[in-house]
Formats: sequence, structure tokens, C-alpha cells
Amino acid sequence: MTAFHFGSRQRRLFGYYEPAQANASRLRAALLCHPMGNEQVFAYRAMRQLATRLVRAGFHVLRFDYFGTGDSYGETGEGDLAGWCDDVETAIEELKDISGAAKVDVAGLRLGANLSARVAIHQPKEINKLVLWEPLAADELAIAACECSAAGVNGGPKMTELVNGLASSALSGNAALLPSGTLLLLTAAPPPSAEFGSLTVEHVTDSPAWIEDRLNTGSIPTAALQRIVNWLQ
Repeated sequence: MTAFHFGSRQRRLFGYYEPAQANASRLRAALLCHPMGNEQVFAYRAMRQLATRLVRAGFHVLRFDYFGTGDSYGETGEGDLAGWCDDVETAIEELKDISGAAKVDVAGLRLGANLSARVAIHQPKEINKLVLWEPLAADELAIAACECSAAGVNGGPKMTELVNGLASSALSGNAALLPSGTLLLLTAAPPPSAEFGSLTVEHVTDSPAWIEDRLNTGSIPTAALQRIVNWLQ
């Protein structure tokens, strides 16, 4: 595993790259997009375990921190929705350069799923398969916007832009624009299938990785992780 910074001089991002371990018949690369805030902290173990499983299955894997979060450059208050989507696109290009893959698979959890969906809609030729793992619903996006405000992410007019952008990141109404190889993976009760058109919607009974448990971290939902690996293979 290699820890490194990448991206432009003005927007340096921190990531972990792990080359494929298995001898695969074709070149495959997977980008993992984390949640935000406390959910990212609690889900860290699960996302690392997902990376390990994908590496063993023959994927080159990149995990990274968005600008203004984790070990990437930037202060917390400098984060914004458009910039985070740009970070996902930057990470896709970095993974393509490192691995040599023409396209990448993307798996996003919670807000990472919403960001991944937005990027997939605008950059469909860059993404092969897409996993949207428990994306934030419209009401949760509003809460996330308030939490960003409380944490100092944006302010004044920019906060309005963030709220509106997060609201438009809900999958309702955007599902038809996503790649055909998209899996919507849920651990809560699945919504009516008509809301998501032709997307593959699956419900896996498992513990939520992004919620704090008695060990002050999130659980490792093995069933959900294995379903993601199986979908991308």
C-alpha cells in the first residue's frame, strides 16, 4: 500500500493506492469514495476492508480524502460540493494513470455515493460499473448541509449553494441518467423500485458501517462488502 498526495498544486489530495494481488485476466481498477464527517471516521475500517477484498480479487484500488478533509490539503471551511465532485474526477484520472486502466469502477458510501452519482452523470465515459452504497436521501442531505454549516464548511451565500447542491444530489429523478451497470445497495428498507427506474436495487441485511458502535467505531458489514466485490467482478 502506498500513501501519497496527488492533484494540482492548489488542491492536493491524500490517498492510499493498493495494486492488485491476484493475476486477473483483465485490467481492473476501483475507486472508493468515503462518507463525510463522523460517518467517514466510523466507516474507515469497513472501507479499508473493502479495499483489501477488491485487491485480492484483482483490482487496483485507490482511497482518498476530499479537499479540506482528512489528510488532504485545505481547511475544513474550504470544502464545497462542486470541489468535492472535482476531487472524485481527479482521483479517477489518478487511478487510471497509476493502474493503466482505460475506465474505473467506483463505489461510494453515503455522501460519497451521492458525489459518485453526480460525477457518473457528467463523466459517463470514465466509469465502468458504479456502486451507490446507502446514499443520503433528500432529508438526510438537508441534515448533512446543516452539519457542514455547523462545522464551518462554507458560509453566507456559499451555504445556500451547498444546500441546493446537496438537495439535487438525491437519486430521485437522476437515476435514469446513471450508467446501466449501477447497483444501489441498501441496508435499510428499500424504497419503491419505480423511483429508481432500471437501476439494480438490492437490500442486504447487515450492520451499518457508518454508525458508531460500542467500540467507538463502525462495524464491518461483511455481507454488504462481499456483494460489492461480486457486483464489480
